[in-house]
Amino acid sequence: MFTGRAVIAVKILRPLGDWSAGDVVLLEDWKAKELWEAKMVDVIDETDKVIGEIDRAIAEERENEPLMPLPAGLYERAEFYMYYLENYVRMNAGESIETINVKLTKLANLKKKLEHLKTIRFNKILKAVMLRPNSLELLSRLSPEERRIYLQLSKIRNEWLGED
Repeated sequence: MFTGRAVIAVKILRPLGDWSAGDVVLLEDWKAKELWEAKMVDVIDETDKVIGEIDRAIAEERENEPLMPLPAGLYERAEFYMYYLENYVRMNAGESIETINVKLTKLANLKKKLEHLKTIRFNKILKAVMLRPNSLELLSRLSPEERRIYLQLSKIRNEWLGED
């Protein structure tokens, strides 16, 4: 699930290697997950920042015909914060109702916006496959997940049309 392509800000709770309690460091998503679950770190909640990046990406996709490059690791960071918010609510049921509601609202907003971005980009990928299969220029604008979809659909298209 977590790939190490996303960097997550965390606050160290107990001394760990060269880090002291209270240090804020950036870790790969899978490391942040493991240490958060072990209660060694607190995740710095940057969900609002990720939602803002998704909003900007949606706006760029609406304004531009070709697929635009996404910020590196955007999908991975969004997936991490969805995991974090879901588990925070589950693990901290005793928190104030306001805190839980804020986390649940952020989670719902993040999921909705991420799905919207993916839908826009998927539709553009489908059009690109029809018009420009296996385009290196287009591949450079896609996230790793999108590249896989684009290449598989291009292969299917070419096989169907007999254009190997």
